[in-house]
Amino acid sequence: MAYAIDKQGTLDLVGGSAEYEFDVGVHASTRTVHVARATSGTIKLCTWGLASDGTFTGAGGADVVVGHGTRTRIVVFDNHRIVVLWLDASSALRARAYNTGGALAGEAITVETTIANFDVVSVGVTTGVQQPDPGTAVYYAYRQFAFTTLSANGGWKLWMGAVTDSAEVVVGPVALGGPGDKVALSCASANEIVNGAHPRKAFTLCRDAGQIKTRSWRVASAGVTSLASAAETKPLGIGIVHGMSIAQGNDVFATVVWPGASNDTARLQLVSLATGGAMSVYASAEIAEIPRVFARLQWYGCDAAVAYTTPDGHLAVAAWRFAAPGSASAARSVLAHKEGTEQPTQVRLASLIPSSDDDPVSLVTLSRVAAGTLRLVSWRVHKTTLVYGPVESTPIVIGTKP
Repeated sequence: MAYAIDKQGTLDLVGGSAEYEFDVGVHASTRTVHVARATSGTIKLCTWGLASDGTFTGAGGADVVVGHGTRTRIVVFDNHRIVVLWLDASSALRARAYNTGGALAGEAITVETTIANFDVVSVGVTTGVQQPDPGTAVYYAYRQFAFTTLSANGGWKLWMGAVTDSAEVVVGPVALGGPGDKVALSCASANEIVNGAHPRKAFTLCRDAGQIKTRSWRVASAGVTSLASAAETKPLGIGIVHGMSIAQGNDVFATVVWPGASNDTARLQLVSLATGGAMSVYASAEIAEIPRVFARLQWYGCDAAVAYTTPDGHLAVAAWRFAAPGSASAARSVLAHKEGTEQPTQVRLASLIPSSDDDPVSLVTLSRVAAGTLRLVSWRVHKTTLVYGPVESTPIVIGTKP
């Protein structure tokens, strides 16, 4: 089966933002795009609709002021709860949640002070008990997210956070990650089932004293547990991680670090996790692309969307397929790629995953050019089908599946 990527709509945002001061998330069922960005020290939440043809519409209403600060990230959950995290002027990490856009806001909280950097990823859905009376259990669904914090005083931590239906953000538990910086974080796409609980595997990569250190974790509201770790002596300029679940309890992670064997390549490694978290590198390859960010193309399997810049500096998006453990396939196969005209200094990526793997997947990139201008671009990843004509003289042609 062949794949193709179409570039669809574009939208240039008004005003500029600095590096790391913007992020994009999407709500798939309503095709809503949410952007968190800092402009002149003000953190704003901006919202647009995404039409079926990839056009950005103004259906989201006016921008909402979240707080004041610089670096910011966003997580959008399936129940349309939104969490925005940012660093304020005192280097404190702050968080605030919203219910279905910016109209219903929760209270902003302070997570921790003297923070230099952080990373965040959506985790999943669990069930808890909210203020039960004696003998009465009031159950509610809340959404969780994992995030890392890098202290300005040295060392990093891995946290669990959650947002309730009423847009209240709570944080904890937390575990020490140790020394290091350039921390990258990802979670598998499916929960495990362990003794009746539903935790999820996570994976971190960081730089410490000339080494690249990786670690597997089990994260849940009951605790954050370090499972296994590894280290190698190698320089790290850029490092990213992408987690996937082939099936429940069968989790793999793709790590990409630059430089690879030279400054012209990056090294891709595929890591499988045993039930207890033991890590095994089962495939490796040198690749010409240096990915900036990954996003999911499916809930189960080893396909992923990726955004990167070409050697001449242009933004490109691609669909990659990673080999599964035990497979004889190449570590990475390029299913499709598409190059844009943008020349970004930084890019974020989000995906709208459909209910069927046969349906097209919409991608949204938010990129920044050198002058600070931000641009939203929508893309469409879809399968193509072979259309056969008569045998005599009509050739076989490639048609696009709608």
